[in-house]
Amino acid sequence: MKPKVILHNSVSVDGAISGFDVDMGVHYHIASTFKAQAHLVGSKTALTGIQTFRKKPPTEKPQDMIPPRPRKGSRRPWFVIPDTRGKLKGKLHILRSSGFCRDVIILTSSKTPKAYLKYLDERRYPHHSVGTDRINLNKAIKLLAEKYKVKTILSDSGGVLNSFLLSRGLVDQISLLVHPLLTGKAGQKLFAKLPSGRRLQVVHSRKAGTRCVHLVYRVAKGRVK
Repeated sequence: MKPKVILHNSVSVDGAISGFDVDMGVHYHIASTFKAQAHLVGSKTALTGIQTFRKKPPTEKPQDMIPPRPRKGSRRPWFVIPDTRGKLKGKLHILRSSGFCRDVIILTSSKTPKAYLKYLDERRYPHHSVGTDRINLNKAIKLLAEKYKVKTILSDSGGVLNSFLLSRGLVDQISLLVHPLLTGKAGQKLFAKLPSGRRLQVVHSRKAGTRCVHLVYRVAKGRVK
């Protein structure tokens, strides 16, 4: 059975995901309410997050090369990252040791550099080839369901990965934490890469925190003509 896929993003009123300060506390609180077993994060988004929160990344330690032991009763999600070019080589230990995930699963392709695959093997990061050049998202989602028993996937990423998921009809819901501002031309728009429109149905709309609104939509079948 296909896992439920939810896109979760913080946006401005004009749909930007950059150019403003995100209310991280509310953003991640809402993300936790979906109880997803896997968080799908683009490699660029993961790299930006590391650089934002860790101005001086810690040096990899011997214990960082060993997968963390799952804690009894823990509901920490897997971090699942498509990284066919090895952008996160030398940085994955930051995510593994963050305390926010069970561990990191890397999605690769047949063109992923062998040096990166060796790096992953030496540190025992689970990795799976699910494409020839780009990631086959249908295959990746099926893999997560069958091998890792994932029932809900939360995509907390940028416009490229989310647009790919939407264009392939893989998204069930869209969750938006809307901040009260307009970024104009300065902000990168969330769905700028989406090749065609999608119809949505409102699930709920409510105030979140002291200044934001949380919107949840169900993705309807059929495209906007």
